[in-house]
Amino acid sequence: MKLRTLLTASILALAALPALSQSDSTATRSETWKYIPKFGGTMRVFYRNSTTTGDSRFELADARLTAGGYVMPWLDYFIQVNFNTLGSIKILDAYATVTPVKNLHLMAGQMRVPYCVEATRAPSAYYFADVALTCTFGNLRSVGVKAGYTLPKLPLYFEGGVFNASDMTNHNTWNSALTYSIKANYTARCGLKPEIAFMSRVPGGAPAGVRVNQYDASLSWTHGHFFTEAEYIYRLYAGSAHKPSQAWNFFVSYGIPVKWRMANEVSFQARFDGITAASSGTKNDAGELPTTIAARRRVTVGATATKRIGKLETHFRINYEQYFYGHTSMTIAPADNNQLIAGIMLHF
Repeated sequence: MKLRTLLTASILALAALPALSQSDSTATRSETWKYIPKFGGTMRVFYRNSTTTGDSRFELADARLTAGGYVMPWLDYFIQVNFNTLGSIKILDAYATVTPVKNLHLMAGQMRVPYCVEATRAPSAYYFADVALTCTFGNLRSVGVKAGYTLPKLPLYFEGGVFNASDMTNHNTWNSALTYSIKANYTARCGLKPEIAFMSRVPGGAPAGVRVNQYDASLSWTHGHFFTEAEYIYRLYAGSAHKPSQAWNFFVSYGIPVKWRMANEVSFQARFDGITAASSGTKNDAGELPTTIAARRRVTVGATATKRIGKLETHFRINYEQYFYGHTSMTIAPADNNQLIAGIMLHF
């Protein structure tokens, strides 16, 4: 009896298969393939030696996995998880994108706040082992909504959004002051790409912090194997609660094609960046904004051997960072001082 029931169910299931494929005449094999998720990942591993103290350490800087795909022709999603963010697992991105009309994208979920070109660059596209000091002001993810629009027949892109003031891992806090951000960039045929941006936020929300307004301007130029970029951020604190702060970054990179089993390009980089004394924007117990970010300047030089095969990449990188501090009463950690860095980046 059980065998007869099993055979009957199997025959009915097989008979239903052609009917299902014929009833969905609009779903071809190529269209169905679009809805299969695409996976990717990035891993960065470094060895750091402090030339100030002589101490050293190994570091797993990133172990990221990404997944994304279409649910509808006008609806897709993206998820990115870092399995090693300062020793913990964090969901970096998890958002849906709706495209109601061509060139217009509406996004909702946890994502990168549109601000600062250096901060929005993926780890697989870094030119140095460490990000520029401008990321101190611009590296921000949060939960919210944003929209992006590219003008028809003109490479002018706008993106802006509204986000929680609380940390990206805290979705339960009610916000009395939201974060606002907008940016615009233009990609010229000559390789120039200027960008301007503005962000206003109350770190941690009111009344824990004060509103911080930031203005950003950057310019990059690509010419053959040569790339250079400059970025400047000016930061103001509401009510003059702290002296205005600044951050800047200028770097160049030049690549040389090579024929080697482990690399098809060798590039050389040089960077000068810096930051003035700044506050996180969060008040202390006395209701004041203390200086929590020490002023410093940095010179970085390095070389990178890169192997690219389609979308697969490996970077073998070595950098030296030289810091310059003025008078400060703050304790400087070895990670923010002179060091030699060697590592490898894998991206697929």
